[in-house]
Amino acid sequence: MSRRFLAGAAATFAVLLLIGLLGVDRMLVLWIHDSGLESLPALTNTLNALDTISGLHVWYWLAGCITLALGAIGLLLARGARWPRVLVAAVLVQFATIGSMMIGKGLFGRLRPEQILASGDWTQIWFAGGGSFPSGHSSFYFGLLLPIAAVCPAWWQRLLVLTIPLFAVVTRLDMARHFLSDVSMSALLAALYALIAASVSRDWLPPLQNPR
Repeated sequence: MSRRFLAGAAATFAVLLLIGLLGVDRMLVLWIHDSGLESLPALTNTLNALDTISGLHVWYWLAGCITLALGAIGLLLARGARWPRVLVAAVLVQFATIGSMMIGKGLFGRLRPEQILASGDWTQIWFAGGGSFPSGHSSFYFGLLLPIAAVCPAWWQRLLVLTIPLFAVVTRLDMARHFLSDVSMSALLAALYALIAASVSRDWLPPLQNPR
């Protein structure tokens, strides 16, 4: 894995988290709500299909378990191949990210934007029994795909892989299901866990030569 790429991703997500908490969260929610762009069918329907294909609608851990099984089979049948190691490392990052997300939801109890818009009360957002922070979708998609992007040798390959999690979080923002800081926190967790995995697995999963 490219630790430089992951460090850059972590820094980016940390900045987005910070600016969200400092006021952009509310501004973005209100702008989307007032613009008439909220819950666009093209976005919500596509994400619904993506969640169905990925198994997210069934079980948070389903895609990871399937990917882990494929990685384990690859380790047995293609011991010299790189891809089984990538899959195993990605699943471990996803599992850690999802686990942290679930703990965070219980700890922070942040209300979702749609709940706050319905009540009109912005004074009581945290520790109110909500489940907005961190984002489950962001944990699921970034947790699995960010480590895979980090092993891609070219920038356009990384961007292509990250198209899915980026689309997912943009759609969740559009649906008023999450704040910017919600999705940024989960993505930051994924980047940090991926950095740990990249450091621990340097001998087992060395970086590609001359990555671009």
